[in-house]
Amino acid sequence: MREKIARTYAGIEEFMANVPKFATKNPMEETRGFYEYIQSCENGRYSEKNLGKLIHVAGTNGKGSVCAFLQSICRESGYRTGMFTSPHLVTTRERFQIDGSVISEEAFVEAFDWLCSQITAYHRIRPEYCPTYFERLFFMGIYVFARAGVDVTILETGLGGRLDTTNVIESPAVTVITEIGLDHMTYLGNTIGAIASEKAGIIKPGVPVVFSDRKSAASDVICRKAQESGCECHAVSENDYKINEIQKKFIDFSVVSRYYDYGRLTADTTAVYQAENAAVAVRTCEVLKKACGFDRITVGAIQDGIRKMHWACRMEEVSPGVYIDGAHNEDGIAAFVQSLRMSPESCVLIFSVMRDKQYDKMIEMLCGLSMVTDFVVTYIPGERGAGLDEIRAVFARYADIHTQRICTFEKIEDALAYGLSVRKRDGGRVYIVGSLYLAGIVEANMEDYDDRF
Repeated sequence: MREKIARTYAGIEEFMANVPKFATKNPMEETRGFYEYIQSCENGRYSEKNLGKLIHVAGTNGKGSVCAFLQSICRESGYRTGMFTSPHLVTTRERFQIDGSVISEEAFVEAFDWLCSQITAYHRIRPEYCPTYFERLFFMGIYVFARAGVDVTILETGLGGRLDTTNVIESPAVTVITEIGLDHMTYLGNTIGAIASEKAGIIKPGVPVVFSDRKSAASDVICRKAQESGCECHAVSENDYKINEIQKKFIDFSVVSRYYDYGRLTADTTAVYQAENAAVAVRTCEVLKKACGFDRITVGAIQDGIRKMHWACRMEEVSPGVYIDGAHNEDGIAAFVQSLRMSPESCVLIFSVMRDKQYDKMIEMLCGLSMVTDFVVTYIPGERGAGLDEIRAVFARYADIHTQRICTFEKIEDALAYGLSVRKRDGGRVYIVGSLYLAGIVEANMEDYDDRF
């Protein structure tokens, strides 16, 4: 497909939506070739050296939250930040943040036009190169962050690590690997060890590594790779943080450190898993101070950064008594279940999932929550959404039919209307869980739901 420069944001969105139809995953050497080309142009204006200190984050669960904690702490420390994450919930622009704010439509258009001109010029050298959707966004991010003059760029990988587009970067300041779980097994492997090996592919020689030490099968792989690469390895386990108190709106916890006393930390969430993600971010900041001279990161900045961090659709209260959690695999659901058990108020659970997920075990765990009175199954529009009948059949196999109702609604708005009607009648809460796509749809339309219901 010939490159066309779209001058409006709507035109770019339409163009980008069609990219998967004509572009396939490129070998890393092809992606790296274009990356090197970009760095050589305009006297290196949009090269890696102009992205500040790079923090590269991979993992199965929690990597987006860790990125958000890091961004918030660095901002509170007075550093200008750029953050590249995926997927987005409502608008593609969410994938690019400068100092905690999503970039404007104008900035998005400018980055896209710049990229189109670069691709057109590169085609004189390699006319067959066609960047994928994710590659285009990553290269646009380089432009956005270099233009902004950031002090630190936080890069979240997409699907994996070793073969991820973001892994073309050469000199990160620190690499971070969050919890490893069984997800995207078609692409990454069928065991924790195999998936950890792919994620550990972001480790670079001599670059410090911070990782979530939850599963020995993953930790062994990460430590071995770090040792082979001559890297300092910093593990964060459940012994490195302690939850002190859980309230309706926040969690109070402590982080164990050999360097500093952070006192009691507060996160504006009821998701207990965020304590571990915050601990990983804190340990990463300690490495930045030690290895990169980020001396403005103080105890106070860490306290304020954790308290002020907001990450959409991660146990987020989007309306009074209505919560969205983006848990979309077994480990994510396990963490969600743990959080609900810490505050066992009666609730309605609205669920949907993508067809390619291993959702049988996810549903079995959810059905073990005795505080759920109603399981509301709905459908995510598109070819990837799992069918209503298939999901309902799994719930019927595991739910307690004497105390838990199961109902289905093809339209998400009808499912939410039912959940809100139960809450209005019986009290309790409403939770939406199972897929980030579902979370994004509800998040985008929550204002309309509030007006209607």
